[in-house]
Amino acid sequence: MIKEGLQKIVNSLGYKISKFDKNTSLKKSFKSNALSLFETKTGKYFLPTHAHQDVIAIAIKQDKIFDEPILEIAKKYIKSNTIVLDVGSNFGQMAILMSQFVGNEGYVYAFEADDFVFDILEKNVAENSAKVKAVFGAVHDKSNETLYFPVQDFEKFGTYGSYGIDYVNGKGRPVKTIKIDDIEFEKPVSFMKIDVQGGDLFALKGAVQTIKKYKMPIIFEYEYSFEDDLNLCFQDYVDFVNEIGYKFSKVSMGQNYLILPK
Repeated sequence: MIKEGLQKIVNSLGYKISKFDKNTSLKKSFKSNALSLFETKTGKYFLPTHAHQDVIAIAIKQDKIFDEPILEIAKKYIKSNTIVLDVGSNFGQMAILMSQFVGNEGYVYAFEADDFVFDILEKNVAENSAKVKAVFGAVHDKSNETLYFPVQDFEKFGTYGSYGIDYVNGKGRPVKTIKIDDIEFEKPVSFMKIDVQGGDLFALKGAVQTIKKYKMPIIFEYEYSFEDDLNLCFQDYVDFVNEIGYKFSKVSMGQNYLILPK
């Protein structure tokens, strides 16, 4: 009866509660505003109904934690009653799970630059009553500039989170930039995770003062597959890490780098 009642409430809002069908992953993702609500072991999540090849959505539906090794690293460093920065939050699973470790007075700042995905993030934060502050914008080295987030065609990637700011052609949906150093945090920052599809160094450069103040562990992603398209160079990251007095501590899943103060 409880499940039937919940189903009626969700249906009245224009959504539906779904069970994961493994056969849907064989279909191609396509753009749609339709959402479905999934009750999983890691929480309740609205997800794009037609994102059939989205590996993040698939993992959530299968009761898994996407990028679980990163969460395990984060758990070692997140302190009670502090702030965690999740830059590139996607549907919010990581932010929601990290918020379980910040204590009664801590919370997670979850940043997302895709307006459609951000709407889903906000819904998931509310659905799970999570200690998460969702922030819309492209985390960068300057504030209040206009960048562009492409409309996913799902030709190159079938996952929403595989698309990032169009730094090359500057086409898509406009989004304002946010600089971490321009945010006044009410509590110490104990951990920072960055995954913004080739723009991680921009986000890091915009957080230099915050990093120097709190000396928090940071894990960022370096997208080797984007090197040619975005003219990325890992040496630039190495140089930056040295400049801020940090050192490389661990590599997770081949392209996620944990850096710590020296």
